[in-house]
Amino acid sequence: MTPHHFNIIQELKNEIYPDITILKNGGGFTLLEILLVIGILAILISFLLPIGLNFYKSQQLDTQTQAIIQTLRRAQLKAMAIELDSSFGVYLTDDNYTLFKGNSYTIRDLQYDEVFDLPEIINVSGLSEVVFLKSEGLPKGNPAYCGGTCTPCDRFTDRTSCLAQDGCSWSTKLKKCTGICTSCNSYQNQSDCEGQSGCIWYPSTRGGNIILTTDSESKIININEIGRVNLEQ
Repeated sequence: MTPHHFNIIQELKNEIYPDITILKNGGGFTLLEILLVIGILAILISFLLPIGLNFYKSQQLDTQTQAIIQTLRRAQLKAMAIELDSSFGVYLTDDNYTLFKGNSYTIRDLQYDEVFDLPEIINVSGLSEVVFLKSEGLPKGNPAYCGGTCTPCDRFTDRTSCLAQDGCSWSTKLKKCTGICTSCNSYQNQSDCEGQSGCIWYPSTRGGNIILTTDSESKIININEIGRVNLEQ
């Protein structure tokens, strides 16, 4: 090939593929090399991003769990110190938690509220309110209650069991139990509650669990009967 022919080919190449070749002057890169690097970076990002997000969620869960534990202990110390001659407590929602002054969140003294936001990735379940009693520092008791779901009247096939269920009546003509059973939460004492099919009596308790969760992990804060606040392992 003559030098003249070579020059013609080079000119055509530069006109047809102006972007394919990046001239090398001491270490340039071809388009293929650049695309290869971009592809490798994309793979690394797709692999590392979920790991990074999970690490962030785990760190947030740990941080917020410890913060809530410290807030619970602060409320307990304030109550034991008879600060402002009052009990203190903590109220929790999915959005935030509040250290408050008073025997309950609904009748608290608003001017002493300390509100702390929670990140959207964390959900709260279990106890929504913990109150520590003035002087003693013990958790306020959760009252006993009647829970469950009353058995519907049409489920009973004999007169005796039908009439034993409040709100139900037996039709002799139809030989059928009719009516609407009385809701379990209507009963205020254990014997009445347990006498109704489907109802369960839950005794009064002190303390309980606060459960913090993300979409991949959970933490449980336990407040026992004597007021000890601990993270369950």
